[in-house]
Amino acid sequence: MQTKVAVDEVKKGMFVAELDCPWSESPFLLQGFTIATDEEVKQIRECCNYIFIDPNQGNKTLVINSSSAGAAAGVEITKTRLVSSHSMPDVNSSTPSAEESLAEPKLVSDGRVSSKVTSAKLSNSLNETLKEAESKRREVHALLNLPSRFVEYQNTTTIEEEFEKAKEVHVDLQDTITSSMERFNQSRSLELGSIRECTGELVESMIRNPDAAFLLSQLKDMDSFTYTHSVDASILSILFGRHMGLTVSELNALALAVLFLDIGKTKLPKAMLEKQTKLVRAEIMLLRKHVQFSLAILGAAGIGKESLIIVANHHERFDGRGYPKRKQESEIPVFAKMASIVDFYDAITHNRPYRKALSTGRAINALYERRGLQFQSELIEEFIQCLGIYPTGSLVLLNTGEVGIVVSQNQVRRLRPKILIVRDELKKEVITPFTRDLDVDQLGGDGQRVYIQTALEPGAYGISADDFYL
Repeated sequence: MQTKVAVDEVKKGMFVAELDCPWSESPFLLQGFTIATDEEVKQIRECCNYIFIDPNQGNKTLVINSSSAGAAAGVEITKTRLVSSHSMPDVNSSTPSAEESLAEPKLVSDGRVSSKVTSAKLSNSLNETLKEAESKRREVHALLNLPSRFVEYQNTTTIEEEFEKAKEVHVDLQDTITSSMERFNQSRSLELGSIRECTGELVESMIRNPDAAFLLSQLKDMDSFTYTHSVDASILSILFGRHMGLTVSELNALALAVLFLDIGKTKLPKAMLEKQTKLVRAEIMLLRKHVQFSLAILGAAGIGKESLIIVANHHERFDGRGYPKRKQESEIPVFAKMASIVDFYDAITHNRPYRKALSTGRAINALYERRGLQFQSELIEEFIQCLGIYPTGSLVLLNTGEVGIVVSQNQVRRLRPKILIVRDELKKEVITPFTRDLDVDQLGGDGQRVYIQTALEPGAYGISADDFYL
């Protein structure tokens, strides 16, 4: 049972269930959270007149289940308290009250009209949110003791402008790594020259605009177990590294290392790699040797010290339960920690012989559950922020009934990305798909606020994003 509370009565420890203004236009990225700091109390008082709290929740675990009619399955997100206003995004919240609130006066319990947030105040709040996000990344950058300065990247092209160039670079990299691996399988000697050039061009494209290449990485056959997955992981590592303010040189080293994390598996029996039942202990021990095989191959190819360090440590885990040397916490190089998160996420979001791919929401949940255990908490939080609440390439259902594909992120209003509409309100195919920027096109034809109701499972309503971009 929710209780209405005036903002001057707000205190730390209260569980905020609902605001009197849209969540996406408040300083808070998490819908439903426990107030933990004086700063959060201040932020609530600045943007709201009243809130609704849940007296039965405080620092307890919050479980959100959401599904939509016609979707194959919903997503369950389990969350606990995170850093102030920089928390894990509510991946699949389908609570319409947060978004459908219009900028009109509302009546409070005594019949008085409450004033809404002014445009200037809202703009300042959003700017502060963006500054806080950047400040948080800088803090994590410093906390991790990264070797170089923090680089704040800005998009210099739109996704429309960058898409064709990114597609060309993407195809070149796939073709180059495929041909290089074919030669490697014959000669057992890896040549990195042309591959290094391609990854460099990929980094340049993603510095200009990361959405184009990342969207391309989401559009391929989920069942194909080829070098394509290595390219996808490399793209994801650049996205993460860019978000964390790495230098161009560091991005190149990270991208090249992630591309070849598992090249040592080429020395393992194919039957074992494709085995659909649980590996026995002897097979697990053999599988773990792929790290030293990778180091031997890449060392001979002259990949570079930074990349070798990443490859050597990407299976180490924060809690010391990884391999090959059971390193823990600060013993593990930062870039290797980042690569391990990317490798894990990429692995669980693609089909494997022994299990089906997880949806984006479930994959984020799986990552979050491992924070402070397998992976460093600060990096997990930043990785989730980097992906966005609705990652590029996600299929989403709008409150209008329309269905679309997320094509570009909004760094300020995380719930309002740019979407390609491919199904109308009746779920019929749109003859000419069109782009809707939810940050600009906030109102529908009926004057009602347009917002994302929920994320959908891949393939919902028979939609394949490949049909629209490849």
